Amino acid sequence: MDELLKLYNPKITNSELTELKKHLENEKPKLSPKFNLAGFLFGYFYLLFKKAYTEALVIFILSMLVMQIGFILHSFIFLGLGLVLPNILVGWFFYFMYANKFLKDKENCSTPIDKECLKSKGENSYIPPITALLFIILLFWPVIYGTITKQDITTQQNKYINIIMEKLK
Repeated sequence: MDELLKLYNPKITNSELTELKKHLENEKPKLSPKFNLAGFLFGYFYLLFKKAYTEALVIFILSMLVMQIGFILHSFIFLGLGLVLPNILVGWFFYFMYANKFLKDKENCSTPIDKECLKSKGENSYIPPITALLFIILLFWPVIYGTITKQDITTQQNKYINIIMEKLK
């Protein structure tokens, strides 16, 4: 197993190797929290960097759902939780998610294991997190532009809703 993990991720440290081996016992990753600083700091961007696309998408959708609940309930607690949730989940459950990805990639690389296939799936890539960051910037560009130019970007409909909400108070 050590040989496959080293082949899968040549830059793996001994402590990461030990943690991944714990999660891979009996070919089933066990869900147990163990802190990963890079995962905590960069959240789903770190998962994208490690090519764990499915896990990153699930974490992203989960955080967007929590933020949507915050918008619906007008709760800053849920909005803040939606922003911090990916970092907490990836920081504490990174080894579980990465072990899960390793097992999926190992299954997809046939039996006996094609070492080149496994190596290509385990390499890190800067392109997905940079693409995701650019996508997020594009999503928030109207807000960024409005802030920089000090223009009101509120739609006419939102202005009426705000007036009604103020009169109801």
